[in-house]
Amino acid sequence: MKNDSYLHPLFTENDVRGVVFDLDGTLIDSAGDILQGMRMTLEQAGLGKVPDDYFPDNMHGTVEGILRAIVADMGWNAPADFTPLNKGYLANAAKLDLQHTRVYEGALEVLQACRAGGLPMGICTNKGHAGALTATRKFGIHDLFDFITGCDTWSQPKPSPVPLLETIRMLGLTPDQCLYFGDTSVDAECARAAGVRFVLHQAGYADPALAGLPAHFVFSDWNELLAQEHTA
Repeated sequence: MKNDSYLHPLFTENDVRGVVFDLDGTLIDSAGDILQGMRMTLEQAGLGKVPDDYFPDNMHGTVEGILRAIVADMGWNAPADFTPLNKGYLANAAKLDLQHTRVYEGALEVLQACRAGGLPMGICTNKGHAGALTATRKFGIHDLFDFITGCDTWSQPKPSPVPLLETIRMLGLTPDQCLYFGDTSVDAECARAAGVRFVLHQAGYADPALAGLPAHFVFSDWNELLAQEHTA
């Protein structure tokens, strides 16, 4: 972090002791790879071709949840067992190797500033744990986090408060001491149920259900959360 940058008061006021982040649509823009992997998988399974301009409302979901939504939106007959599709997607995602994914501009600097400020940090995502590790390592942010939770780490995925509460517990903190950054209604509902202040990244994959859900703070550009310190 440059010496002339410091964290937004959001991080330094109101007894904030730690921060937890969603991953897809919050720290990284991965929609291109996720949807390409879904298209490949569904076409390989013989279900049909997904239009290139299609974007599901539930990009916040688990792999199976997104697959089910696409199948329903396309009007296809859903298979009795989605396990082969889940495995097919993971294989295709590995082939794509996050080639279309990027870290949102300014997000890395905010993470580095949080780390420099001594704030414990975690990730709570509905991406599988292995996928979350792959993504954070590929983009050089893995070591900035103290704990990473995936949809398969605990007994339930988001919007259950369980994964967020367990992540906060692993940071050695309590819900009232933390902020949770996310971009969808699932993140907002998870934070509300956990009693954690929710920070909305508006430039992510917002879904219709997000409207009206409370947020402690709203931003669109990660650079908004870094201010330039002016000295005489």
